[in-house]
Amino acid sequence: MVRIVRHNGESVREGYIRNGGKEVKFFKNALKAVQCNNRIVIAQRKHLNDFLHDRIIGRLECERTQLEVSEELGIAQSIISRL
Repeated sequence: MVRIVRHNGESVREGYIRNGGKEVKFFKNALKAVQCNNRIVIAQRKHLNDFLHDRIIGRLECERTQLEVSEELGIAQSIISRL
């Protein structure tokens, strides 16, 4: 899990995130940072690899619900619904 620890004032062009117990500097072009109600929200997009994609499809074909699959694999239900 990646979350913002501190940032440089009002600007969110760069800041520091905590990843695996250590602070890592990030830049806006690497992660999208949005300030919302005095919180910093970071959106990070990743592509599913083919193996994980096939696991999801296989479980859905076995008539499991999107919610069940998302809980089993630790993936957001909204991502599974887009497949």
